[in-house]
Parts: sequence; structure tokens; C-alpha cells
Amino acid sequence: MLVTAGSLAVAFVVSAVWWTRSSGLSSFEPTVQVLGLLGGITGIVAERWAAGRERRAEALQAIGEELRDNRRILAAPPFAVDTTQPARRQVYPRLSLSAVNAALSSAVLSPRRDEALVGMLHDWRNEAEIFNHQLSLAEILAFTNGSDEVLRDLHQGLHSADGPLERMQEQLAALLAAPPLARPGDARTVGRAR
Repeated sequence: MLVTAGSLAVAFVVSAVWWTRSSGLSSFEPTVQVLGLLGGITGIVAERWAAGRERRAEALQAIGEELRDNRRILAAPPFAVDTTQPARRQVYPRLSLSAVNAALSSAVLSPRRDEALVGMLHDWRNEAEIFNHQLSLAEILAFTNGSDEVLRDLHQGLHSADGPLERMQEQLAALLAAPPLARPGDARTVGRAR
């Protein structure tokens, strides 16, 4: 990029000097060359801008789909609020983080334009990783100890009023309501999932 821009800038300066020193009909050639170089420079800038917007749109779409998939995971058994289920040993589904990790690591989101969203995504990723680790620990405890009392405590701890499941659902609802990710039906669906 730097070499291309530098070469075009030098060619533009040389053509501009040539144009100022030429006279008569020969001044058209440097004029055409200057216009061509300006078009090339503008084209490079416009192409980079369009490619950046396209990458951002693709990342936002992937993040939105991943978050909606996570919302479905949290609304389905064994995370569903149905407390009539007996506590039992089980392997819990994990929350997906690949689209969020890819977007944050590639810096495809704009630091100025998406500052609030990037902060929310960092918080979400950290909480989701902690939640996934807590599920792993709960599974280990359930399968190694396995008493009914431990299983009941794990189930109640997961589904308590201020438990990890409720925190994840609240954070997920806030993310899906954020302007770049919000879709018209999301607020209604999030409310039903809780």
C-alpha cells in the first residue's frame, strides 16, 4: 500500500511539473496523465474503504448469527427455566465465541464507530468464557461426586435469580439490542426466552 501510494504521489508530482512547463497542444498529455493518476489514487482509496465496509458488514452478520444461536442455546434444555426437571448428571452445551473472537482479533470493527460495541463484545467474550468454564467445573463435580444434593445445588446455582445463566441472558439481550446488531424481532424473542 505504501509503495503504491508513494509511486502514485511521485508520478503525480512529476506530471504536475511537466504540465506547468509544457505549452500548446503538448500540455494535454500531462493533463491526461495527471487525471489518470488522480483516478488511480481515488480508486485505491475507494476500494479500500469499500472493502473495509464489506468486512465490517460480514463480521457484524456473523456476530449477530452467533449471538442468536447462543440465545437459542440458553433458551433450550438444560438451561430452560423449567425447574420441574430433576437434577441429573449431564453435559451442557457451550456458548460459541468464534465470530466474536475473529472480529475482535482482526480489528475489523472501527475503533471510533464501534467503540461501545467492541467494549460490549469484550465483556461478552470474557463472561461467556467464564460461563463455559463454570459449566466444565459443574460437570466434573457432578460426574465425580454425583450425589443428589450436589446435583440439586448445581442446578439451583445455575438457575438462581442472580446466577450465571441470568447474567448471560441479560448480557446477550443487551448485545442483541445494540444498534449495529439489532433486528426488529430480536427484542420480542429475547423477552420470551427469559
